[in-house]
Amino acid sequence: VLMHQFCRVGGYTMIQGGSRSSKDIPPYIIAAREPISYCGINSVGLNRRAFTKEQISAIQDTYRLLYMSGLNVSQAVEQIENTLPDGPERNLILEFVKGSPRGIVRGYN
Repeated sequence: VLMHQFCRVGGYTMIQGGSRSSKDIPPYIIAAREPISYCGINSVGLNRRAFTKEQISAIQDTYRLLYMSGLNVSQAVEQIENTLPDGPERNLILEFVKGSPRGIVRGYN
């Protein structure tokens, strides 16, 4: 995988081999295709690491709003903060996205 020198990759992420990215890749996702984009959450990896169904569901809900709501990133972050319950996984995703100077990979079109 080719990454720009200042890109960040979140934990529990799976990236397609041979990909390249100049954007940050948030935690818990599968990033693939050309150009690289969000392809869903890494549910197999999360199950292997003993994440509960509730934790995986919270991650899925967060990314559903972030990538599939039709909102831009800042609007989606605000929507997540206002509608989804507080939790460690949600908060980690929000911290990562808010702290991303390069921006995050886009959703699959």
